[in-house]
Amino acid sequence: MDAEKARLIWVGDPFRYDNKIMLYAYFQSKGVTKKVLLDWGTLPCLAIQHYYSDGVITTSQPPQGAQEVDITIYPDSPRYYERPWKIQGNNDSATSRSFIFNNDGETVILPVIEVLRSILAPNGFLLYRLFESNSFPQFFTETYAPNKIHLSFSSLYELKYTKRAFLYQLIWLLTNRDLRQVYESLAFSWLQEKTLRFEWNFTQPITITARVKENNNTWTVLQIVNVKNKHIPYENISISHPEIQDKENSKEAKKYTYRSINKNKDEEGFTLDEQVDGSTEDFDFVHMNQLSHEYTSFPRVERIKRGTFKQRLEEDENTKRYYGDNDSIRSTADSGGQELARGLEHQMLHEIKAQGELQDFINVLKVLEQYPEVKVIRAFTDVLPEGLGERKFTKLSDGVTKRRYVIAEVYMTRGGRFNVIEVERENRSLSTLILSFPSKQDWNTIYHNLLINLVNASGTWTSKSLAYLESQGIKIIKAKHSSKGIQHRAAILLSKFS
Repeated sequence: MDAEKARLIWVGDPFRYDNKIMLYAYFQSKGVTKKVLLDWGTLPCLAIQHYYSDGVITTSQPPQGAQEVDITIYPDSPRYYERPWKIQGNNDSATSRSFIFNNDGETVILPVIEVLRSILAPNGFLLYRLFESNSFPQFFTETYAPNKIHLSFSSLYELKYTKRAFLYQLIWLLTNRDLRQVYESLAFSWLQEKTLRFEWNFTQPITITARVKENNNTWTVLQIVNVKNKHIPYENISISHPEIQDKENSKEAKKYTYRSINKNKDEEGFTLDEQVDGSTEDFDFVHMNQLSHEYTSFPRVERIKRGTFKQRLEEDENTKRYYGDNDSIRSTADSGGQELARGLEHQMLHEIKAQGELQDFINVLKVLEQYPEVKVIRAFTDVLPEGLGERKFTKLSDGVTKRRYVIAEVYMTRGGRFNVIEVERENRSLSTLILSFPSKQDWNTIYHNLLINLVNASGTWTSKSLAYLESQGIKIIKAKHSSKGIQHRAAILLSKFS
């Protein structure tokens, strides 16, 4: 059977939706146009006029007649141009935003969105920072010396972005002042106008290989496939990160282990697969295979390690084993599997990986941990308990994926402890719960009873279950969710602790 192909005809402007940055992509197949809601982080895979097969967006085919050409864009040459646009087969209003310039007698139309996704922000980290004003200091500090730059990353910065290709892109952006000024100005225009528009204020030529379609001596850029002659003005780069450590194998047995159950339709029983992962490929690395970056030199990278960590390889009779079917694990292309399901073992924040709104909550906790009032935060994540009978709230709206929660135990510098419970809401108005008690409690039992009651009440913190805890002397605070970003949400949580 032939694959069903759809042509991408339009990529809409980004907008905030349910605390996330989203966009609409318009695909046309057999004369019908469909609008698809996508995460902003999928932008690197969206190439205008390209064809996508069977709903897979990580690979595409160029249209017939497209050709690849080298183009050098000189300073002061491109001019910004915008006009209303009619999306074929759809009545949504749209605006075409492009840069127009001449190249060897050809007029070139370069969409603004292509400059963003291929030159300024070709990976998820840089794409999301476009909407945050002066947010780099949250993720790293910069130190400069003669012919050397050092970046000290915080736990908020994902370890995968310390790989050489991502580092070179980040440092190229940071150390070329014109590039950095344009990039950082985008957050201001977004906050003011909700539009990612900018003037071509680059002071150096930029050479690209672009896939174009020609019509009447005009090249329309469909996709940039290579950015050339990128210059980093330093020969030495050093980095540090909380997760860059020496690994030391430990003879101690694991406290917890997670295994997946892979059922065979034709056989009874199950087999165990310990190579659990919710995604087979990392989303950013998929796009790196489509977009190349060429540098005039390749600076040496030194990774400075912070201490050691123990890796437990063995199991014994005390090791708790968790079994589950991972067929329904969802992945938005970054992390899954073992990183998502490590039982109830407490972890440092930088060790925990989640998805969607729970990852947003982890990021809030990472910011919260930077406050001097907070000594340390330990957390764990798991799926909700089953409850009594068949309970719909235990699964997300797809009816398959199990709903997860995160519990964070926050220890304050001056003593005291707060227990914060966050459950995947999926558009529900379910508050974050904060519990505290001056003396030691059997918190595991309290958590279990609370979550069982939540499931049985179809996703509501019932007054009856909360009143019982209050009668035991436990203080309960509800925190509503804010859409003003992780810094604001962290400050709200901190204020609740006082």
